[in-house]
Amino acid sequence: MTSRRMSIVSMLVLAHTVLLFGTAGLAETGSHDPGVLRQELDAVKTDLETIKKQLSEIQKQFAQRQAPPPPGPVTMSVGDGPVLGQIDAPITIVEFSDYQCPFCKRHFTNTLGMLKTNYIDTGKVRYIFRDFPLDSIHPYARKAAEAAHCAGDQGKFWDMHDTMFQRQEELKPHNLRDFARAMQLDLDAFNACLDEGKYAKRVEADVAAGSAAGVTGTPGFFVGKTKPDGTMVATFVKGAQPASAFSQVIERLLEEKMP
Repeated sequence: MTSRRMSIVSMLVLAHTVLLFGTAGLAETGSHDPGVLRQELDAVKTDLETIKKQLSEIQKQFAQRQAPPPPGPVTMSVGDGPVLGQIDAPITIVEFSDYQCPFCKRHFTNTLGMLKTNYIDTGKVRYIFRDFPLDSIHPYARKAAEAAHCAGDQGKFWDMHDTMFQRQEELKPHNLRDFARAMQLDLDAFNACLDEGKYAKRVEADVAAGSAAGVTGTPGFFVGKTKPDGTMVATFVKGAQPASAFSQVIERLLEEKMP
């Protein structure tokens, strides 16, 4: 049995244990006070809901890891997502990401800085960000994606992007407005953008494009030669990989002659 499957089994056992001992504890109290019983039952329900969410996350991640990567090079449109680096850099990386995804945060924390220093800031790579919220397990990711674009209307896309990954546990809508306030954005404009769903169709278009290219989980990356027509034949890099995994692909592409 793999360690991932063992984790799922362990979570199921834990859930059963919480339910068993939680309800047993209620019986042992002998209390007939409805208020006390209700509080204790609510505590058990809260524990079970937490376990269910964690189990759902593990199952989803396991399924994603089992899905095969796209076979061979992928021909795709790079889209018009927010860009870091020079537009005419020889290599393009397209990231499909989810602001609530822990692996996306790992990439942001451990890898993006190296890519920026060694390749983006040196003019070798343009980096394009596209949205791929996993709604079934990350209920705040889609609105967070819209919030980043709303901040982008005021020139602060990457500021909002960075803040949301740094404060990933605080992505409820009212916190997004707090982030905008801290960035000194025009709050009326930001709130109107978010409330009206100005970028909802754009986020959905990114999800459709990612799915068509073979993305099943996040983060997912496509690395290829930059072409004037906005397309590229790309190598797929799946998951939160170390910087060296990107370096290998980038260096190989830089050595190849443009067809």
